[in-house]
Amino acid sequence: MPHFELAHRTGHLIVQPADLALNPPESYLFVQDGLIISCGVLYALCYFFCMCRVYRDKTYPAASINGIQYLCLTMVYEIYYAFTTTTTWFEKLAFLVWFEFDLAFCAVAIRQAHGPDQRKRLARNMLLGVLAGLLFLHWLTGLYPDEREQVTAYWTGILLQLPIGWVCLYYLWRDHDTSGHSLEMWLTRYLGCFAAYGVFFWRYLNVPQNWEYVGSAWSIWIIVLTLVPETVYPFVYVWAYKIRKAKSE
Repeated sequence: MPHFELAHRTGHLIVQPADLALNPPESYLFVQDGLIISCGVLYALCYFFCMCRVYRDKTYPAASINGIQYLCLTMVYEIYYAFTTTTTWFEKLAFLVWFEFDLAFCAVAIRQAHGPDQRKRLARNMLLGVLAGLLFLHWLTGLYPDEREQVTAYWTGILLQLPIGWVCLYYLWRDHDTSGHSLEMWLTRYLGCFAAYGVFFWRYLNVPQNWEYVGSAWSIWIIVLTLVPETVYPFVYVWAYKIRKAKSE
């Protein structure tokens, strides 16, 4: 019986052709795969914790301004790049798990945090937003073509992540209330950011000529601005929790 036959028939995840042309060592590919899988698991857990919290508290950060509509942009990202940055159907299905969790969270949030008069309108707006977003990404990737659309995937990904931490932090501070928030949501989102950034910086540090934009000043500043509210968040959460507990007593 052949040794490791299945392993030999299973390729690495999302290997950039430009990287493969340089015949990278297996360690480079294994670390990259580990970071990608870790990122996927962490964000899936984050969505699960978000669903649990919105189901229990009947609210989420920015619910007062129908903030759930922002997630139509993340769903666009998850649908479009599931079919442009992957090779095998297994990779596509694994990538689409994020979309499924996102869709499930949106359904729970609209159902639990919004009244019957708002639900149809929100669902309609999000559907139209997804369709418009897909058309926009199709235009954008045509304007900036790249192997597996990694350039647009990187920039749109870090820009989509940027406002989430600030919005969560602002509403936690404004309301002095932890309803719709949890440290589990924060921790998985925070670690997920590091895993996602780690994928690209691992590539950049090993093959800088293929990933030059990752180390650019714009890239660094966007990442720093994203991590600032996420780093401050647990301290503000504890402060808000103490205020809420004092009021209840």
